Amino acid sequence: MSKPLVDRIPFAKILVVLAVAFGLGLGLCGLDFFLLLRGSQTHTQGFGVGPIGVLSLTVLILSGIGLVVATIVWVVLAVAGSASRKNSEPQQLLDDKDNEDFKG
Repeated sequence: MSKPLVDRIPFAKILVVLAVAFGLGLGLCGLDFFLLLRGSQTHTQGFGVGPIGVLSLTVLILSGIGLVVATIVWVVLAVAGSASRKNSEPQQLLDDKDNEDFKG
């Protein structure tokens, strides 16, 4: 039988990439805001309503939504996967061999 879906999808890697993209978008928005407050001349050339401002907002919004959705899907699949397992045997912390060593 194949592994469960939650084990086949690399959720941790997906979340790391989305978090890095969110941080980059947040940094670009912060840089844009800082340049706007300073009244810098470079602000009118490339930031603000220009392509970098739109790009940073798009990356920020899409990665934020992706983070929320990926986290919810990961939790739902993990809960559904653990509920569907039919392993009724309890886990043993020590092997039976370890118990025999202490008896004698």
